[in-house]
Amino acid sequence: MMTNKRVLRYMIECEHGIDNYANDEPTVFEGSLADYAPAGEFITVRFHDDDGVAHDAELWTGHTPSTGSRQPPNRTKAHARGYIVDPRTNRAIGFSSTYELTCILFLMSNIAVADIEDQPPAVTYVDREGKKRKHTYDIRASLKTGLKIVYPIKPVDQLKKTKIKEIIELTKPNLEGFADKVVLLTDRVLTRDVAWNSKSIVHAQHARDEADCERMLDIVKDIQGEFSAYKVARMFDRFAYGLNAVWCLLYDGVLELVQPHRKLIDAPYVRVRRDEE
Repeated sequence: MMTNKRVLRYMIECEHGIDNYANDEPTVFEGSLADYAPAGEFITVRFHDDDGVAHDAELWTGHTPSTGSRQPPNRTKAHARGYIVDPRTNRAIGFSSTYELTCILFLMSNIAVADIEDQPPAVTYVDREGKKRKHTYDIRASLKTGLKIVYPIKPVDQLKKTKIKEIIELTKPNLEGFADKVVLLTDRVLTRDVAWNSKSIVHAQHARDEADCERMLDIVKDIQGEFSAYKVARMFDRFAYGLNAVWCLLYDGVLELVQPHRKLIDAPYVRVRRDEE
C-alpha cells in the first residue's frame, strides 16, 4: 500500500517530468573503479627496473584509522556502531549511534569544515561537589576559518539523566586551545531527513563533474528567490547529471535548501545563497 508521502513524492515527480525515465539512456560506466571507491587514495611510488631506470607507479592505499581517544563498542541490537571515512581527509570516523552518524554526515556535507574528529581527548572539569572529572565530547569539527566546535550529542529524553547541559557549563572554563564553541545537538535536529540530504551531498561529491557544476551555476546564478531543483536538473540531457550538480552546489554553499529539515525529494526547492554585504 502506498503511503501519503509516497503519493506526494510521485506527484512531485510528475510535476517535474521525472516520473518516466524511458527516454533516458542507460547508465554507462565510463570511469575507473578508483573513481567510485568508497575510501582510499592513490599514492605515487618510485621504483627501478632491472636496468636501473627509474619509474613512477600509482598504488591504491586504504584509509587511515580513526584518531578517537576511544573506539565504538561492539554493535548491539539497540544501537548503531561503526565507522565512516571522510573522503576529504581519507580517515575513518567512528560513531556510536545513528545521531552521531548523522552529525558526521552533516559536517562532511559542508565545505566550510576542514576536519572531523570522533571522541577527541577528554576535557577535565570540577563538578558541583568539588570532585575532578573528565568528559569526552562526541565530535570535534575544525572549520577552514580556524574555529573549532565540539558537539555533545544526546536524545532529548536523555538530557536530564546525563546532566549534559551542566557538564557543558562546567567544562567551558577549560576549553581554551581545545575548542572555541560547544553546540549541543539532539534527535530533534539530527533527523533522518537531515541524514538523507547530507548523505546525498556526500555521495554527489564522489561523482562530481566540474563541467556539469559550471553549467548548473550558469543556469541558477541569476535566479531570484526559490526555485525547483528538479526543474533546473531537467535542463540537462540526463536528469541525474543535473541533480548531481545541484547537490554539489549545495556542498559548495552556492545553493541552500529552502527547507533543510526535510528531504529534498519531499521539498525540492532551493535558492541561490546570497551573503549579506
